[in-house]
Amino acid sequence: PEDLRWQAWPEGQVADTYLLKGKATPEALSGAVVRLNIAAGEPVTNSRLVKPGDRGFLAAVLNPGMRAVTVPVTAVSGIAGLVFPGDHVDVILSHVIQSTDAKAAQPAFASETVLTDLRVLATDQSTEDIKGKAAVAHTVTFEATPKQVEALEVASKLGSNTLSLRGLPGSDLADA
Repeated sequence: PEDLRWQAWPEGQVADTYLLKGKATPEALSGAVVRLNIAAGEPVTNSRLVKPGDRGFLAAVLNPGMRAVTVPVTAVSGIAGLVFPGDHVDVILSHVIQSTDAKAAQPAFASETVLTDLRVLATDQSTEDIKGKAAVAHTVTFEATPKQVEALEVASKLGSNTLSLRGLPGSDLADA
């Protein structure tokens, strides 16, 4: 809402597609992103905006060169539903180390961080944080580089992945 303002427009030059005072509110556009840049003073139309839940919204919020990738999670691997769109996570791979020693009685296990600081775009099919309520998701969608997408795919084939929630920037835990 703070990014928009109403302004007078010459009568007879108001297109049917313009957002008009009395028919639309800036608050109704909260969370929307633009498909293409809108210059200061330029009229805003619905066709120039993508709202959360609209087709194309996820592609519109991706940073240039980034991809969206979705992984399955469980209550445990997905931080018990306490990860929300906008959070940042690390991905930890846990896997069995194959022993070449035929006498080894127990398999060896290892865990390693394979990706760090991934931005969560969505949980299940929602790009909204459901007003902060925990809900156990079955999938989490991240923003990642093409190489990170490849690493995540390989990691999912090697073992199980667990998310590790990062602290907010500026908090004592974020830098730990």
